[in-house]
Order: sequence, then C-alpha cells, then structure tokens
Amino acid sequence: MRGMRRFFDFYLKASVHVAFAVVSLSYVGAKSLNILWSNALGVVLFSGTVMGYNFIKYGLGGPFYLKVTHKSFMPMQILSFFCGALGLYGMLYLNALAYLVLLMLVAFTALYGLPVLPAQKNLRAVKGMKIYIVAFVWALATVVLPLATVGVKMVLQISSPSNPFGFIGVLTLFLSHFFLVLALMVPFELRDYLKDTPQLATLPQRFGVKKTKNIGLLWSLLFLGGQLFAGAILKWPLQMVGVSLTITLLLILGIFSSSKYSSSYFTNFWVEGIPILFALLWWVFDSFL
Repeated sequence: MRGMRRFFDFYLKASVHVAFAVVSLSYVGAKSLNILWSNALGVVLFSGTVMGYNFIKYGLGGPFYLKVTHKSFMPMQILSFFCGALGLYGMLYLNALAYLVLLMLVAFTALYGLPVLPAQKNLRAVKGMKIYIVAFVWALATVVLPLATVGVKMVLQISSPSNPFGFIGVLTLFLSHFFLVLALMVPFELRDYLKDTPQLATLPQRFGVKKTKNIGLLWSLLFLGGQLFAGAILKWPLQMVGVSLTITLLLILGIFSSSKYSSSYFTNFWVEGIPILFALLWWVFDSFL
C-alpha cells in the first residue's frame, strides 16, 4: 500500500498527470476541428509537458535542472530526459508548421520560467499574469498545434478569413479552451492564496475568495458558450452538447468545492483530471454513439 502511495505521489509530482491532461485536451481540440488526431503529436506534447513543468517546478536555475543536488528530484530528472528523447523521436513525424507552433510554445515556456525580462523577471513574476499565460499556452497547444499538424494547405482551408465560418469556429474553440484552463486554475489559486507571494497578485489576493469563485463561474459559463457556438459552426454531433454541459458542471463543482484547506490530491488529481475525462467522453460518444 505504501509503495502504491509513493508511485501515485511520483505520478503527480513528476507532472505525468498534467501531461495526460494536456494530451487529452489536444485530442479534444483535434476532434472538435474535425481533423485526424496525430499520435506523434500526442507523444511530443506529453514529453514536452513533462519536461516543461518539471523544469519550472524543479529547475528554474538551469544548472539545477541538469545537475540535481537533491536525490528526491533525481527520478523527475531521469523521467524528463527520457521524455526529451521520446519527444525528439515524435518530432520526426511532424511538419514544418507544427515545428513553428512548438517553437512558440518553447519560447513562452522560457519566458514564463527564466529571468529574461528586465529586472531579472520572468512572465510568471508579472503581477496577475500567471494564469492567463498558462491558459494561452494550453489553448495554443490544444487547438492551434493539432490544426498545424494537418499542413499549411488544410489550415488555410479551415481557418482562412476568406472562410469566415471556419475562421470563427477555430477562434471560438481557441477561446473556449482558454476559458476552460482559466476555470481549472481557480481551485489552485484558492488553495495556494495564503502561500503565494503578494507579488504574484493572484485572484484571491486581489478580489477575495467569494469574488474569485464567481469569476471562475463566469469563465466556466464562457467555456460552455464557446463550446456551443463552436459546435454549431463546426457541426459537432448533438450529444457533444451533453459532454460540454458535463464538463462545465464539473468545473463549477470543483471551483465551489475549493478553499485554502483543499488537499493537493483534490486539485492535482481530480481537478486536473477534468480534461482527461473530457477526452474520454469525446472518444466514447465519437466511437460508439
């Protein structure tokens, strides 16, 4: 039993669960756009997420990431380097447009974690910016990147301004994923607001707990609205309305169940697992109904 608990803790701390969440939401993005899901993209996203999150959590100093000084972090380092090799293999099967989007994701990750801005700041340290940057990067990875894998010609056909319905559909889907991730971040903000430094200016620090939950509710409803609008434009099956409603209800439940006393298991597993359930529901309805 103790061994299972240690494995589960490693699964969460090594960013494996969040990597599955990103891959799952990317799968949803591909299905939502009515394009083929790329297994190579899944491998690259999983690997990149593990490496990126572990770098931000355990190795912002750079050399610390390469030369671990605490033995407890060594398994994360080993996993990260293994994922790096796996990700490079997956990239062999992607096209140039996908490389361009991946380069953008790497750049945002670097700006988020490394002190490259004036006064030795990173984007994470800019007041109030943290969750919006994370949401933007997730939306880029789960909507724009899957779209990029189909090639320039198909992208222009789907999202060109000369095809306004297609362009609006992609944009609306991007915004719905953006609001989904913002809503997912609220329970983390509520859990950590007493521990976060005032310089971060998190939502609870600025607005208080009650208003933060109401903001999360608004973002959840904006996610639902974006899903319904994108679904109408991109012609999703009717049962996907039920999927979007289910995810919205789970978001709202997660937000209003959260507090400074929430356990890390609640946020890091259950809340972060909502995108995984989202993908599972999409797969079930798409495959069997």
